[in-house]
Amino acid sequence: MCDPAVLSVNIPVLTYLLPFIVQYLFLSIFVLLFIVQYLAPHIDLPRSYQDLLYPYYLTYIRTFTRSSRTYPTLKYPMADRKSVGELERLLQEAIQRANNLERERQEERQRAEENQRRAEENQRRAEERADASEEKIRPTTLEEYLTACHTHVFSKLTIETNPKLSSMGPITSPRNKWCPENLQPWTDFIHQQRLTFGALNATFPIESRVFENRVFLTGLGDRVFQRRVADEKGLEYFFHNSVEDPVRVIIQKLREVEEVRAVFEIGDGVVFENHPHALSDTAEEVVERETPATPRTPDHGLDLNQLRPDQICVTRSYDGPSVKSTLVYVSEYKSPCKLTVQHLRVGLRPMNIYKEVVNRKTIPTSVDPDAKFRCTAERLTASAITQTYHYMIESGLEYGNLTTGEATVFLKIDWKEPGTLHYHLSEPKYEVSAHPDNFHICTAVGQYLAFTLMALGSPEEQREHGQEERKRAMADLKTWADDFETTVRTIPESERSASSDHSPDYQPITYHEFDRSPYLTRQRRCRAAEQQTDDRLMRRDDRREPSDDESARPPDTPTPASRTTGQGTRRSQRLAQRPRGDNHGQGRQYCTQKCLLGLVRGDILDLKCPNVALHCKGTPTHARHPVSHKQWLKLLWKQLERSLDDGVSRLNQEGSRGVLFKVTLLAYGYTFLSKGTVRAFISDLTHEAAVYDRLKPIQGCVVPVFLGAIDLRTMGKTYYYFHRVYVVHMMFLSWGGDSLADAMKTGTIGKDPESMAIASLRAMHQEGVIHRDVMLPNMLFNREVQRVMMIDFERASLVEPLRPPLGQIVPNRRSRRPEERVGKSVATLSRNSRRARRGFEEDILNASMLFLDPASLYGTAMVACNGPR
Repeated sequence: MCDPAVLSVNIPVLTYLLPFIVQYLFLSIFVLLFIVQYLAPHIDLPRSYQDLLYPYYLTYIRTFTRSSRTYPTLKYPMADRKSVGELERLLQEAIQRANNLERERQEERQRAEENQRRAEENQRRAEERADASEEKIRPTTLEEYLTACHTHVFSKLTIETNPKLSSMGPITSPRNKWCPENLQPWTDFIHQQRLTFGALNATFPIESRVFENRVFLTGLGDRVFQRRVADEKGLEYFFHNSVEDPVRVIIQKLREVEEVRAVFEIGDGVVFENHPHALSDTAEEVVERETPATPRTPDHGLDLNQLRPDQICVTRSYDGPSVKSTLVYVSEYKSPCKLTVQHLRVGLRPMNIYKEVVNRKTIPTSVDPDAKFRCTAERLTASAITQTYHYMIESGLEYGNLTTGEATVFLKIDWKEPGTLHYHLSEPKYEVSAHPDNFHICTAVGQYLAFTLMALGSPEEQREHGQEERKRAMADLKTWADDFETTVRTIPESERSASSDHSPDYQPITYHEFDRSPYLTRQRRCRAAEQQTDDRLMRRDDRREPSDDESARPPDTPTPASRTTGQGTRRSQRLAQRPRGDNHGQGRQYCTQKCLLGLVRGDILDLKCPNVALHCKGTPTHARHPVSHKQWLKLLWKQLERSLDDGVSRLNQEGSRGVLFKVTLLAYGYTFLSKGTVRAFISDLTHEAAVYDRLKPIQGCVVPVFLGAIDLRTMGKTYYYFHRVYVVHMMFLSWGGDSLADAMKTGTIGKDPESMAIASLRAMHQEGVIHRDVMLPNMLFNREVQRVMMIDFERASLVEPLRPPLGQIVPNRRSRRPEERVGKSVATLSRNSRRARRGFEEDILNASMLFLDPASLYGTAMVACNGPR
């Protein structure tokens, strides 16, 4: 126990020393913390330790400051007071440094946050640039593709405004064209457009990226921009690249989707034909034949610019040997320098064209410039669309259009009233701005796509209008002998544009009051897919591989694909090629060679003919044919006079001189082929008929049986085969057989095809005929006679026949009459014998060369046959 006296003595001492003890204790802590604070960067002290000790450092400074204020009255020795002052100075400096450090730490934190923000911003921008680059190069969806085509390509349209640089060259004029009586708006066009896009959205995966990227379209737009549109040629270049080819690409992708094919009759896609048909009246060889032989004048000269008309034929193609293509609609180009968008805005209105335009009684003068411009616009617009209407009527089409690049006029004929032409004016440049939510639908490509799908129709629709329906429509129409180019040239430059653009009639048409969004038609898709399941299966099973063609030049007469029309074709193809009308007899098989040969010679019926029951008409089966050949021709002439549809169907097989039909004489069921041609090539078929007459002894065995010819002009008719292809002469033959190439691929021919072909040529040579066009498409294999048959004799030459001819070559094995066996021998040939012999040798040599390269004959089929099983 401590003594109280001692404690009483020590308390003052402790009281005096206590402040110093506390100060030195805190000073020690301060020195330690100071060392840690300033030496941490050099001793690499972890930041967590610094953050842990720093609060104690500040606490010491604050505590020391308070303790110095707690004992202000203490009497320190001089040395002690100096020490305390030094400590206070140090403390103040420490406090200042601590504040500076705190400020620096805050500034550093702010800089770090700013740097982090900048880094994040740079990363975001880099990601955006990467996304933008990826978006440019990645394939697009349907909606993106339609939008990009408009933004990057179509919007680059530039029109030549300098009249000295715009072309005024010749264009196809609507002279003496069928003229529509009435012009009416196509009131449900937008409704049909919405239905079409609704059906498309319901069947095609709209999110699939299968279309061209934006980089490609940007480059395409740059090229388009560099070429100003000054005439129809320039317009064709622009419109093909910016609208037509994108539509073709889209439909190529649509045909890959089964659900889409169930709704739209796409076939194997569409083709925008920008060159004339081989038999078209604008084809070069046809024009040369039609040109008079007299010295050429500017009117009669061959204008190469007119060989390529300002028209495009849009056809549905099929990947098969039996159906080549079917016409869907025609498209007309008019230069925007000649037919402006203002002309179309003012000139398109409900009217009676023949009364208000063609036979207009009064013409406004320059006193009323607006009325004069309206009159000019109506005349130019009417004459332009009359040409398109004319070809729509001739081709039996419901759809067509006319475009200037800036605007497109979509046209439709209701064949219940073919004299009325319905129109819809489209200006995509302004429509997309008025309908931003449906931008892609209002683009030029979007509207052209919808129009093309509308024209293609559905698989069950029948869109072709037969020859007789067209003839009835033409009978009620009048022609217009106006010339578009002449009308343009007679209008002064100052009168070709409106005096003011403020009139409502001159403003762009945007259809802003209409809803342009697609209709939802998923239920329709389901029903259509169920209904078309069986048809799609049948179409897949019936597909055939097309035959090879060793020559780029088409044969003069195409080869019939099979004995039965439609064999190997899809149901949709058969529907496409079937014209309206009863068309009786087109499911029948062709008559045999012996049957038709007996008809020509007046022999008895062939019991093996598949149509013999129809030939008999209740007569005994062993009787002769019910009619003579002369009566048969008269019956056929009367049948064609009544109708070019009933008993006649196109085979869609074409050559450089003719096109093929399957024909049935409905009265007695005779079924055979017809080779039709245009006026320019009638002489070729007449020559071929003379060759068949020379080959009469070997008809039905080496060559088909010639049944005669009919000129349709004798009955006042024309068969409108294709766009501007007017068939007026028809020659009739027996069905020759299958393509030799197909027979070799399938192994049907069996024997040595080269020897059989040469034997047939030698038989022709015996009759004094040099073929001069020996090629594989001109050779057929006939199963009935088991021989190679030769066809196409437009280029054949007639020479002195070689005698004696081959014995017993006719199929009915009749003995030749004695006078037929008498003739000159080879040694007594005329002086042209050397030329004839060279021709014979060339025929044989050409035939032999065809069989030198098996790959050229068999193609892929040869490889498949020789490969492992």
